[in-house]
Amino acid sequence: MQRSRYAAGRLGGIAGLSVLQADTPMFKEFVVSFEGAGKSVAEVNAALMKQDIVGGHDLSTEFSALGQAMLVCVTEVHSKGDIDALVDAVQEAVQ
Repeated sequence: MQRSRYAAGRLGGIAGLSVLQADTPMFKEFVVSFEGAGKSVAEVNAALMKQDIVGGHDLSTEFSALGQAMLVCVTEVHSKGDIDALVDAVQEAVQ
């Protein structure tokens, strides 16, 4: 839970991104909106794959009301370094 909260905080700190319902309890999964970033989730995931990082699940087709949103999952196998690498890669992808 601490790693999910850490990841959500870091991702939510990127300009144009927001974590939906960030103030509610989260276990391993949370939703990040890319609406303010000017990039689609598909574009971000493609950029992440170029760095050998598997991005989150694209929710834009299944839950169109969320707009460009990604379901991110953080578990005990993800280190702080893994999370920091994801955040750095996402930040680079949305610039």
